[in-house]
Amino acid sequence: MLILEKLLEIQEIATLPSVTAKILQQIEDDNVDIRNVAQTIETDAPLTAKVLKVANSAIYGLRTPVASISQAIITIGLNRLANIVIGVSIFSRFMIKGQSQVKQLMEKFWMHSASTGIISKALLGKVGRNFRELEFVGGLLHDFGKLILMQYKLSDYLKVIDMITNNVVLDVEAEKSIFGVDHLEVGYFIAQRWKLPPQIINTIGYHSKLNRLKEDNVLASVVRFADLLCEIWGADFFEGQRIIKFEEEQSWKNLVEHFPELSNMDIEKFTFELEEDFKKSREFLKIVSSE
Repeated sequence: MLILEKLLEIQEIATLPSVTAKILQQIEDDNVDIRNVAQTIETDAPLTAKVLKVANSAIYGLRTPVASISQAIITIGLNRLANIVIGVSIFSRFMIKGQSQVKQLMEKFWMHSASTGIISKALLGKVGRNFRELEFVGGLLHDFGKLILMQYKLSDYLKVIDMITNNVVLDVEAEKSIFGVDHLEVGYFIAQRWKLPPQIINTIGYHSKLNRLKEDNVLASVVRFADLLCEIWGADFFEGQRIIKFEEEQSWKNLVEHFPELSNMDIEKFTFELEEDFKKSREFLKIVSSE
C-alpha cells in the first residue's frame, strides 16, 4: 500500500536505533559472547543508564541492584535483558515531548502502552510464567502502529479519534476509513522492516485479530487481554470498545485453554492487586522520558 512505502521516507521510522539493531544480530548467534553484547549496549550511555534504571526498578524487584550491563545480563539473563533494551530504546526514541497541544494525547498513549506491558507481565506472573520479557515488550509496542500513524499525519489521526469518540466504530475501522490501513498493518510492516523478534512482530500485527494468528498465539493473547483490561481501567487509548465481555473474548479463551488455573481468577481482586503495577507503569515512563 502506498502509505506504507511513504512511511519509509521518514528516516526516524525507516531505521531501527543502531545499537538495538546490532544487539538483535548478536543474540541470533548461539555462541554469542555476553561481553560483546554488554559493550554494544554501553556504547550508548543514555540507553545504558535507562536500562539499568529499569532493571533496578520495582518492575523487576531484584534483591541485589545491578551496577553494570554485564551484571544485569548475568542476573536477568541475556535474552530477557536484550528484550528490555529493545523496549526501552524504541520507547525512548519515539517519546514526543514537543507540541503542547498534543502533549496530553501522547501521555495518554504512552500510559496505555506502558500499562499494557506491565499488566501483561503481571498476568503471566499469576501462572508463574514469563516469555523472557517478550510479554512486557509486546505490551509496550502492541499499538506502535498508532504512534507511527500519528507521526505520519497527526491531523488525520485526530480525525480517527473523533470518529471513534463520536461514532460507534472501532479504532481499526476508523483508521481504515482515514488512512486506508489500520495500526496493526502499519506496526507489523515497520516491525518486519526492523527485523524485530518474530513473536513481537506477530503480537503487534495480530493482537486484536487473534483468529488470524497461527503462531505466538499465547503471547499475543496475554498482551490482548492486558490491553482490554487497560481499556476498562482508565489506561485506555481510543480503541472504541464500549462493552467488554471477557468470557467471550478470544484472548481469554486462549489463555484459559493454555493456563486452566486462570479460569478461577477473580478479575475484581486482580484489579485491586494491580494498583501497584500501575504505579510501576508511571515509574517506567519517568525513566524512559528522562534525558
